[in-house]
Amino acid sequence: MEIFIRRLPKSTTRLHLMKFISDALKPKWYLLQFSPKGTLRHCDIWRIDDPQTKQVEYHGVARIEPPSAALQLINRLNGQPFRTKIVEVRKFFHRSSERDRRRLQDEQIAKEFSEKRKRDRRRSGLHIDHLHAGVTTDSLPPSGFKVASHS
Repeated sequence: MEIFIRRLPKSTTRLHLMKFISDALKPKWYLLQFSPKGTLRHCDIWRIDDPQTKQVEYHGVARIEPPSAALQLINRLNGQPFRTKIVEVRKFFHRSSERDRRRLQDEQIAKEFSEKRKRDRRRSGLHIDHLHAGVTTDSLPPSGFKVASHS
C-alpha cells in the first residue's frame, strides 16, 4: 500500500523521510497487542510547482508492505511533528481523469447523476518533479513534466 505524506519541510532529504518512516515501522507493543512488522519498499519526494500561485510544495510517497502495517503507520504518523512541520499522512490514491464520473458517455446516466461541484477541484498546470535522492531545496529549477489540465 502506498501512503502520502503531505507538506514536507523544504529542507527534507529522502534519507530523512526514510528514517522517519522506518523508525515508525519498528514493532511496538500497544496494550498487549503487537503491531505488525512493516517494510518500507520505496520512498520518493515530489516537488510541486504551482505557476499560478508561485508556490512550491513538497510531499512524500512511500510504499509499505503489508497493508496492515501501512494502515497502522498512517495512524501512528498522522499529525506528528517531522523536522519543522506537523505532517498529514494518509493512504495514497492513484487518480485518472478518464475515471471522472462527470464525463459519462451515456446521457441517461448523466441525467441521473447530479453534479454538485461547480468546477474541477484539481489544480491545472502544475509542474511535478520526482526527487529520488538529494535535498528538496528551492534552488532546484522546475524541470518536471506538466500535468494535463482536467477541465
